[in-house]
Amino acid sequence: MINRLRFALPWIFLLAGTTTLIAMVDRGLPPWTALGFLLGTLLGQEPLSDLWCLLTHRLCGARLLFVSYGRGRRLWQGTVAGVPVCLGLRPTTGLRISWGLTPVRAPRIRLWVCSVAWLAGHCGLGVWLAVSGTGAARGVGLGLLSTLVLLLLLQGASPVNSAWAVLVLPFRPRALEPHLWSPRGITAERLLYRGLVPQARAALGRLSTGEEYLTAAGVALAEGRHDDADRLVAKASAHGCSALQAHVVSAMLTVCRSDSGELPRSRAGALLAPALDVFGDDDRAKLRSLVPAADLARFNGDPETAVRAARRLAVDASLSPFWRAQAGCSLAAALIAAGRPEQAGRALDRARRECPGLTRITALEHALERPVEVRRPAEAP
Repeated sequence: MINRLRFALPWIFLLAGTTTLIAMVDRGLPPWTALGFLLGTLLGQEPLSDLWCLLTHRLCGARLLFVSYGRGRRLWQGTVAGVPVCLGLRPTTGLRISWGLTPVRAPRIRLWVCSVAWLAGHCGLGVWLAVSGTGAARGVGLGLLSTLVLLLLLQGASPVNSAWAVLVLPFRPRALEPHLWSPRGITAERLLYRGLVPQARAALGRLSTGEEYLTAAGVALAEGRHDDADRLVAKASAHGCSALQAHVVSAMLTVCRSDSGELPRSRAGALLAPALDVFGDDDRAKLRSLVPAADLARFNGDPETAVRAARRLAVDASLSPFWRAQAGCSLAAALIAAGRPEQAGRALDRARRECPGLTRITALEHALERPVEVRRPAEAP
């Protein structure tokens, strides 16, 4: 039950906390304490854990895959010490950090110690401020303690987070194996994130874990090797990769097969809908952030809805250049279906700047040369 509510928990927590805070202020809670509680809640959800991750990830044997902050249009994109970094226009509560564990000596012990230290520090700081502090400091402490409960609920079922490392990892000795990366795999994933497909393929070495197979599947998808991509996704799933990420790649594979002419549009829509239902059942916000969701609207004969969804994703700084290029292709496909070929051509040009090696761009350029039947959503009787 908790796992099904996991995506809604932050909103439930926010509503419950706001209601409780208003009631406490009404009963005489000092305003500065209330303000401190709000600040502690914001700090405790992501920023403090992000800072801890940046400071200690190498102690765990981890390497950063990418770091981004903010959503909406990007302000800056580049690399820092080889790590892709992107800044968005619209602020968020914390950084978006992806990292992979490398097979160092005693990785389970390292990860467990760092995770225990983080949770103990979070709890200890909250207790110290709540007990010995006054005014805003006490409120910050109470806010940190309240978010600790939320973090345990959210992270307990998600590898490889701190709560999972403390509560689950000690009882599953082989649980880390599917999440280990080789140094070449780390390099390949960073390059694919940046949209450098040929370089990512050259960097791939011997595949051994689920995450590396999934990276190889992304490279094959970008290069139009759809059968190879399908086979690699199956191997990634068999080796224990992230199930949700495998679903995303599989859904995108269905879209690319349709755009290349391998799969009829009606058949692609029938395959894509149940694949995306996996996300819609649990997290509607996650579904809206997926590129294939825009293509589903196009397959269902509603290109204008697809245009709006894909246009938002094509400039979203929280997505990698690889996925922004895929969104740009989805935007172009929707614009072609809507009878706007000039705009579609510009969308493909932007997609090529994001990911020059994406063969889907070429497939859609060929579609621009053919006459297209404009499909409109059916009108209600």
